[in-house]
Amino acid sequence: MRVLAINSSPRAQDSCTDKILIPLLAGMKKAGASIETVYLGKLKINHCKGCFNCWTKTPGKCIHKDDMPSVLQKYIEADFLILATPLYYFNVSGLMKNFLDRTLPLAKIDMKEGKSGLTEHFGRYKTNLNKILLVSPCGYPEFDHFVHLVSYVKFLAGNFGCEYIGEILRPAAEMLRIDECQPMFKSYYANLKVAGEQLITKGKISKKIRDELHKLFIQPKEYRKLVNVGFAKK
Repeated sequence: MRVLAINSSPRAQDSCTDKILIPLLAGMKKAGASIETVYLGKLKINHCKGCFNCWTKTPGKCIHKDDMPSVLQKYIEADFLILATPLYYFNVSGLMKNFLDRTLPLAKIDMKEGKSGLTEHFGRYKTNLNKILLVSPCGYPEFDHFVHLVSYVKFLAGNFGCEYIGEILRPAAEMLRIDECQPMFKSYYANLKVAGEQLITKGKISKKIRDELHKLFIQPKEYRKLVNVGFAKK
């Protein structure tokens, strides 16, 4: 199984997003999957201009000369897609939205009725993609901030004709980047690795591991206090 992780954090390898991805992907690799991570923050991917040339004048080919074609090829060849994005204004990061906009050449202009009954476009290429997982950290301490992001990615997976396999969410995620806090995250990283193995061998994360991964690191009241004190010192 080919797993493609799209890390859309501008911080790339120095991100909370990658702190979650590394053990998760290690578990997937251990279970026999082929894994690859694309760091959008390190690539040149221009904004979609809405010209629709990729549908009309040059079908399947964008006008931009940048890094997107190579990413699209990886997307076409992948079986399992991980959309890994920090929560920005309660949705995907700008880099992720830009990437998603630029997948337009994968569709044709022709429309059809989809499985959901809603109108969608015919696909241009035959892809192997059948599963999508959401991974998202955020700076807020509560899980409720992810509600709209989860809804969006679920809808997106259906539009792509894929199974939405679930989400790994991490509030108060900035703690993952603090060296002094690393000892308290050993079990968290271990559970992420197990989750990766389960996704490949069983096709889903067990309830036990999912519940462990979604435990709060810190109570919101305490977190707010720490953050406010920290910023006051800067």
